[in-house]
Amino acid sequence: MKRWVLVMLAGMVTLCLGCGSQEQPKKPVTSGEVKQKVGEAAKAAREYLAQQQEEYFKQAQETLKDMNQKINDLRQQAEKQTGDLKKKLENEAAALQQQMDDNKTKLGAMKEASGEAWQKMKSSLDNAMQDLQKAYKQAESEMKKP
Repeated sequence: MKRWVLVMLAGMVTLCLGCGSQEQPKKPVTSGEVKQKVGEAAKAAREYLAQQQEEYFKQAQETLKDMNQKINDLRQQAEKQTGDLKKKLENEAAALQQQMDDNKTKLGAMKEASGEAWQKMKSSLDNAMQDLQKAYKQAESEMKKP
């Protein structure tokens, strides 16, 4: 009986050891696979940047279109005025138009830029657009003064 228990116990130990999970050796990564993954990541990054740039261009063009309308409205209001106010509003409208034309030029130049240069140009254009909007608000407030 002792023998039988020992045989059973030895069999169970052998069975348990045989059922254990063995790690499969990992397949080594090849340089070709790395190049492929890096290429895919670079392509995805380029596509993402292109989408972001396109969205920025659309938004900037809409802002410029809106500012163009506001400048035209300012010119129309200037025509209704007389004297110094009329002259001042006409000069402000001309200055705003010049700022807007400069911004259009910057936006056009951005289409040719990429990477870090594009980011710098974007920052510069963002600041210029803010300046344009501030200048318009100032001109608009001049028009509302009694």
